[in-house]
Order: sequence, then C-alpha cells, then structure tokens
Amino acid sequence: MDWRLLILFILAVYLAGKTVAVWLACLTAAFAGVFAVATVAAAAVLLRRRRAAAEDLPPVTILKPLKGSDCGLYENLTSFCDQDYPQLQLLFAVASPNDPALAVVARLRRDRPGLDIDVVVSDGRLGCNPKINNITNAYPLAKHGLLLLSDSDIRVSPDFLRRCVAPMADPKVGLVTCFYRCAEAHGLWGALEELCVNAHFLPQALLAGAAGLRFAMGAATLVRRPVFDRAGGFGALADHLADDFALGTMVERAGYRIEFADVMVESVPPNTPRFSEIFRHQVRWQRTVRLCNPAGYCGSLLLHGFSLATLALLIFGHNPRLEALTAGLLAAKVVATAAIQRLGGKHQRLAVLACLPLSEWLSFGAWLSGFASGAVLWRGQLYRISPKGRLEPVPMPPPSETALPRAPETVES
Repeated sequence: MDWRLLILFILAVYLAGKTVAVWLACLTAAFAGVFAVATVAAAAVLLRRRRAAAEDLPPVTILKPLKGSDCGLYENLTSFCDQDYPQLQLLFAVASPNDPALAVVARLRRDRPGLDIDVVVSDGRLGCNPKINNITNAYPLAKHGLLLLSDSDIRVSPDFLRRCVAPMADPKVGLVTCFYRCAEAHGLWGALEELCVNAHFLPQALLAGAAGLRFAMGAATLVRRPVFDRAGGFGALADHLADDFALGTMVERAGYRIEFADVMVESVPPNTPRFSEIFRHQVRWQRTVRLCNPAGYCGSLLLHGFSLATLALLIFGHNPRLEALTAGLLAAKVVATAAIQRLGGKHQRLAVLACLPLSEWLSFGAWLSGFASGAVLWRGQLYRISPKGRLEPVPMPPPSETALPRAPETVES
C-alpha cells in the first residue's frame, strides 16, 4: 500500500470540508449502487444467451504456459483434455527441465494416451514477458488454424471449446474471449481474492461488454492463426505486461471483431494465499489499467462509493442520509455479486460475501496505489512500465550502491 497517497487523499477529503465531502460521498454511493444493479442486467444479457451450436468444428491448438505445480494444476489441465470436441492439440511450454509442472504433464499423457499432447522445454527469450516467451517457444509445433491461449490456473466445462468456437462462424470475428470468475478460495485472504474477481472485476467487465466495449481477457482467448500472425504475432506482445489487452488491440487494428463466448471459465486460486501477494497482484492490475486507459481509470473513482462513504463518516461523523446510502450500496453489491454468479451457473458463498466491506477497502487501496510510479521486479529484473503498458528494463545497481528510493512491486509470472 502506498500510504503517502492514502494520507494525501484523507487530507484532501478533510480540507474539502464536511458539506462537500458528504455530498461527493452521497453521489458516489448512489452511482455505485445503480452501477451494481446494472451489472446484473449486463450479466443476464451476456451469460444467459446461447448461440446456435457450430456445425463446422475446425481443429484447435491449445497453448498453455506452465511454471510450477499450481494448486489443482492436474485438474485444470484435465478439464481442457476432456473437451467434447472432435480434434484438438495441446501444447504445454515450460522454461526449465526441472520445472515440477513437467511431472503433471507426464501424468496427463499417461492418463490420456489417445490425445495429441506435446511439451516444449526451452528458456528462449523473445522479450520481457516470460509467459509470452514460454508460449513462443512452443508455437512452431502448433498444427491448427485456431489458437486457444489460456493460463494454467483456468478450469473449464466440457462444452467450453464448442461454445468458444461458435462465434467464429462469422468470418469477421478474429478473436473470442471468455469472462471468468474466481473459484472457491480458503481463509480470509482467499475470500478477499475471490471477491476481487467476483465482486469487482467481473461485474465491471460484464457491464463494459454489454455497453459495447470489446477487449480480450487472458483467462481464455481463441484467435484465428492467420489473423494473429498478420497482426504481429508474439513479437508484438513480448514486451507488454498486459499482453491480453495488447492482443485484443492488435486484432481490432487488423480489421476483425472481438466477441465474448457465452461460457464463463474459472480461475483456481492458490490454497493459502498471503495478503501481500493478493495486494501486489491487485496493484499491478490497477497500474496496468491506468496506463492502458488513464481517463477510464480516473473515472472509476465513482465505483468506490462504499470506501468514500465510510471514509466521510469516519472523518465527519453521523449522517443519516449517507449511512442509508452506504447500507443500500452494500446490499446492492451483495445481491449483484450473488446474482451474477447464479446467472453464470455458479454459487457465491454467503460467508465470502460477509467480507465484502473489507474487500471494498482493499480494492480502493489498490486503486490509490495504482497511481504510484514505482518499478516492478520480475524474475530478478527491474522494469518500468511505459504509458502503453510496455515493459522497459531498468539497469540494476551494484550491491554496493545506494538502494533504490522505493521498494519495487513484485510481479508474479
């Protein structure tokens, strides 16, 4: 947490005075409440629709970058192997011959001997993004004209691939992407991580999609291989932190549309996440959004109505109107989060929803910290992030030199 930014924000609220601060808090709380209700309508539009099943099911190559034996990795990968789909190839990529993910892939090949599975071990580098480096090393073995890019922590239903391919019946569609939710997590920190996705990211993404915005999400992205290659391929993504956002932009610039699949996938969190890991991940994501869309990022202050309202109440004391709006907002967000999960065919635990107030403050703290301009540390190398989300290496000083004035944020691969 960038405490200086938080202190400056609290000071600004105090100096604004009670009348202005309470009026702004009421405005943001009312807006956030209406926004929460609107996200349910958006979910009904995007998650409950069903496209006609595609008659032609072209073969698909699934590209999976792996690093380490994540929680539930075998089950995650098995869900892609057990697709109700006639022809697919699975390509797994790791950077080290000692990576424990290789043992999981070996077990998978033993258990599914009839599947077309290949694994590539290479530490070749195309750019600064290790995930893209990983996939690039396996790409020459890809056999088919549709490429599915998906992270290792994603789990899918058996009809996932059929429903992803359906929008590709339109030749003007170049990329299909999927909304995702966080699967059940463990403990308080796990509950916060679950809510960061299910109560904050997912509703915002759904409403943006229903409003006509189109963007790629890295959980699962299906792209036409000729379009991908003409748009620049992995070389155009190799130095981007937000490679999924960059991929969507590439496809649109090439003259093709992005569509959302009518299936939602699951991100499986680690068993025992630490608070520092969750918060760093949130700050990294917020900072990336700010760099990719600065105007929208600043405007998203309106979505933090609960945090602004409770802050005004803490500083200026009792206010019946603001307290009623705050309670109404919290109720709307609880109902909206549960309803969206139900529309997606899932269930949101009530015990997790009880952590929503704390999650709201976590999200607000990450949003504030997203304005900081610190570097990120990725596999021992410092990087600056350019205004377009591109990674730029920073020379590391010798150990004898003065330490950096700010501690860099650690970025997980």
